[in-house]
Amino acid sequence: MSTPKFRNYHRALIAFQRIREIIQFFIRNFDAPYPTFIKRKTLVAHSILEASWIETGTYMGSTSQFLAKRYPKVTTIEPSEYFFKFSESRLKRNKRVVTLFGSSEVHFENVLIGNHDEVNIWLDGHFSDGGTFLGENVSPIIHELEMIAQHKSKFRLITVFIDDVRLFQRDPLHATGYPPFVFLLDWSQANGFVWEIQNDIFIAKYAR
Repeated sequence: MSTPKFRNYHRALIAFQRIREIIQFFIRNFDAPYPTFIKRKTLVAHSILEASWIETGTYMGSTSQFLAKRYPKVTTIEPSEYFFKFSESRLKRNKRVVTLFGSSEVHFENVLIGNHDEVNIWLDGHFSDGGTFLGENVSPIIHELEMIAQHKSKFRLITVFIDDVRLFQRDPLHATGYPPFVFLLDWSQANGFVWEIQNDIFIAKYAR
């Protein structure tokens, strides 16, 4: 059980992160990456309202906690041992949140097929410094999208949110560790998803 001292540490660290995000956003003249509160508004605005969430990249658990207040269930996957322990301690009292330690390559498919009919998917499990996890790939996005394509027939509605879409390569000479942006477009077209971009988030919606 977390102690009051540890819970206060949680709160202080998360508050610091929020303030830093806003200051950096101001310094960048309101250019991407966007602060978490803007991303959350985008998630809510485009989500399937009664559906559960799958999240890759728990980080400190703030978005998991936010979504769990509004949706029936959140399953979140975190490959960094440090951030998994931090978020698990923070979220363990929340009955709507399931935290899993490991990579998307290990857990994502099983979590996906454990859902049915309708699902929201927040793909944010990429390396972004600050102690976040770096595996064989900067981002597991190709694997995640392949799994969604493979199992989409079991769903009536799917909404996929992909964070930091600016990082997907537009110029083949500018390597970012992400696949080309056209990969997202081709995947969406091949699998019957309608897409748009808002606040640096690629949003793809499927309806059967």
